[in-house]
Amino acid sequence: MTVVLSFWGKGGVGKTTLSSSLAVHLAERGFRTLLISTDFVPSLGDVIGVDIPSRPVEIAENLFAEQLTEESIIEMWKLRFGEEVYRVASSIFPVGREVIDYVAGAPGIVEEFALYYVYERARSGEYDFLVWDTMATGGGLRMLRIEKEFYDHLGDAVKMYLRIKGVIEKIKTGAADPLELIESWRKLAYDVLEFLRSSAHKAFLVARPMYVDLQVARRVYQELLSFGIPLGGLFLNMHVEERPYLEVEEEYRRFLPQGFPIFTVPLLSRSPRGLQDLKKLLSGIPVEELIRACEL
Repeated sequence: MTVVLSFWGKGGVGKTTLSSSLAVHLAERGFRTLLISTDFVPSLGDVIGVDIPSRPVEIAENLFAEQLTEESIIEMWKLRFGEEVYRVASSIFPVGREVIDYVAGAPGIVEEFALYYVYERARSGEYDFLVWDTMATGGGLRMLRIEKEFYDHLGDAVKMYLRIKGVIEKIKTGAADPLELIESWRKLAYDVLEFLRSSAHKAFLVARPMYVDLQVARRVYQELLSFGIPLGGLFLNMHVEERPYLEVEEEYRRFLPQGFPIFTVPLLSRSPRGLQDLKKLLSGIPVEELIRACEL
């Protein structure tokens, strides 16, 4: 089974850079690795140093990368769910196929499908590791909330559907069974959430030794725990051996459980760019230990 390592944090803390560096180290050790970004302010190509499309491309031995965009996700959603949505909607209301585009533009669709997409990539078993650069904190947590709300809502949707006049008659006359489709969506939402809670997924926090990052990291940590998502550690990026920053780092250690893994990454004179820079970035991190902790 593919192990998913996800990176969470506010914008600008270095999620894309650190997730890319870890993916490079995994590939160097012979693990077939997919680095995927669902951050819709694309920077993966800038960090890697090559253009990254919205499909997996091999950028080094054992290393594949994929940058999802809002537009690419909408198109993939239409291909996967558009027909099913049309079948359900048209069985209740006199609508045409334009309902597919209408629903595709609804709030939350992109975030919900991003979770589904990562789940499907992992479920395929094509890779040993999938390193996932999530969208900035607000969007990342919103993905989880939407998935949970979607699952809960579909339970009510089935009950409401049964009350709509004429539906039972349509089913009896041989029309496609919308109840079956709705229930399949509900199960899928459940499966995605259960996967994120499973041992096949580890979430990593990313933050800097700054008070604003500390507050965000504390909130993200609590929210991930509330969803039952296992955490693998904290990457404390841009570490500086100066008192004000060290004091903030101590604050991180106070709110995290004793023994919670904290990986410190030093502040560099320039942002890493390209595979060689990324390989050096985590050279001081016990990557082998991290891998052993994450393998099933």
